[in-house]
Amino acid sequence: MTTTKSASLRTLNKVLGTLSIIGWVFYIAALSVFHFARPDPDNIYDSIFGLSVQTEWNPTLGGLFFALLSIGLLLSLIALALNIYLYSERRTHVWINLMILILASLGTGLYFLLSIR
Repeated sequence: MTTTKSASLRTLNKVLGTLSIIGWVFYIAALSVFHFARPDPDNIYDSIFGLSVQTEWNPTLGGLFFALLSIGLLLSLIALALNIYLYSERRTHVWINLMILILASLGTGLYFLLSIR
């Protein structure tokens, strides 16, 4: 019985690692899309050379950014719940990177939502 539970916990630990990596991949992909979706800041060079800048969020890329960010956040919350369960079973330590990813995702999403108004 204990070997079955130990194997199950080992499998859950691997799932936890996989979810954490996939969550970070989604966050990095969202940040890449964010770069192209956000409005460009107007600076003096644009004024001198008469260049046009993107002053509004790109709606298509903004939606993609928010979707990628939401998926990454959801995966991170699932991984955190799994981490708490495994910690209660004394099988693993608390993964701080999950908390950092969740806070970064919430902060980035809040910035996006407040800036599109």
